[in-house]
Amino acid sequence: MFIGIDVGGTNTDAAIVGKNDIISIKVPNEEGLGGIFSRLRKFELEKSRVVVSTSLPLNLLLSRASQHPTCTILIPGPGLNYSGKGKVIRGFVNHRGDIVEDIDVDEVEKVLRNSGFSNVAIASKFSVRNAGIENRTFEIASKYYDTECIALSHHVGGMIYPYRINTTIVNAKIKKTVHQLTETIKGFVGDFFYYKGDGGIIPYRIALNNPSELYNSSPAAVAIGAYFLTREKDALVIDIGGTTTDFVVIENGMPKINEGVEILGGKTLVRCVDSFSIPFGGDSTVENGKLLPERRGKSVAFGGENLTLTDVLNAEGYEIGDYRSSRKAASNADSAAIIEHFVEMVVRGIESLEAERVILTGYLAEYFSKMISKKAGVSTIVPEHSEAVNAVGVAVSRISLTVYTRFDTESGKAIFNGVLEESPFRQGSLPSDEEMIAEAERKLLSITKEYGYDIDEKVKVIYFNSYTVVRGGIKRGKIADIIVQIEPGVSRELIER
Repeated sequence: MFIGIDVGGTNTDAAIVGKNDIISIKVPNEEGLGGIFSRLRKFELEKSRVVVSTSLPLNLLLSRASQHPTCTILIPGPGLNYSGKGKVIRGFVNHRGDIVEDIDVDEVEKVLRNSGFSNVAIASKFSVRNAGIENRTFEIASKYYDTECIALSHHVGGMIYPYRINTTIVNAKIKKTVHQLTETIKGFVGDFFYYKGDGGIIPYRIALNNPSELYNSSPAAVAIGAYFLTREKDALVIDIGGTTTDFVVIENGMPKINEGVEILGGKTLVRCVDSFSIPFGGDSTVENGKLLPERRGKSVAFGGENLTLTDVLNAEGYEIGDYRSSRKAASNADSAAIIEHFVEMVVRGIESLEAERVILTGYLAEYFSKMISKKAGVSTIVPEHSEAVNAVGVAVSRISLTVYTRFDTESGKAIFNGVLEESPFRQGSLPSDEEMIAEAERKLLSITKEYGYDIDEKVKVIYFNSYTVVRGGIKRGKIADIIVQIEPGVSRELIER
């Protein structure tokens, strides 16, 4: 079975997807992860593929980033001034992955002895071609900081150094939180995956080194889940949650992706769904006749004391939860006007994207469907299991890994994600482009097997460049940079479901 768990702002949802059916579960966040896992015990967790999506704690932590100052150690090499981003130290890895100048241990320790930092980010310019200098700096830093508080840039991948620095800083700030979350989850299930912000899943051990990949994962899950349930390849998905209402565009069955997301005021190498939200949902507070962009607690309809959007829907004749208590609490509210205000905000979002077809999800989707359709002049779809579409998306998505490869046959090097390994090609040889691509693909599939997963998914080449090294008129070897990826999307086993 495929089990997906999504921790949202108000509730934690789970979906159990089998060959012929889908079961969904929703629990309030007050119960924590223990609440959802206690309900999942009967579904043989250890025999199922379990995936967790949880961008919420990362977002909360990043909103308080100044409370977690980062010691940023940069090793750019000569001729580059990055002093505005952190402490620049000696050391240099050149563009071919050769260590030209090693670090100065005393200099590194002097930087690390400065107090006042919560975590450490270490970034060498060409670490994706040789991570040796970063690893040595890490060993020194681990004498002063817990390893869960130290992030290395070669785990990020990508060659744009300023963006990789910014991404490593984000990783340094959230890495400990993800480690703690992982230990909590492992208390309930031995092995599991995390859900990424681009709609794919990765083994939790990979996420521990590059946790920024989890950023904005919930909207991605909503989009994949909406596509899986409706098979609508081109549509706007609107997810009405308890705290926010999210807007995500699906193009050709996949969410629209934002490359190089800006986080903490800087461009990063994080890729995630291109989405936006309005700060209103089913638990948004109603006070003095107005709908406020804040959640103070549960709706009256669900045992709370806070008048919300859900309660005013009940006042207009719907029957959600304890609707009688809602109607009593909302007796003096202009319910129709409040509902109209929310619908108008949603419609403005639809119009800004020029959407013609809308998939509505979330536990209030069925109640707003006709109102939104009429007001916006668009067709709306509310799929079955719409109240847990996010968890469905988490459950059905495929493993998505990326490998950054460099082959340098002149020097006999093969580098995968910054790690120097034995080359599959003889030194001085001139392999064909096809042979080098095949080796990069083989490496990607072997990595998935190293994590215990033998999968049947197509590998895509997303970047390739090669050239022959000629010295003294003689061909000395070949250099190639290759990026291969198992793309995000629905798992092949479930595509035909």
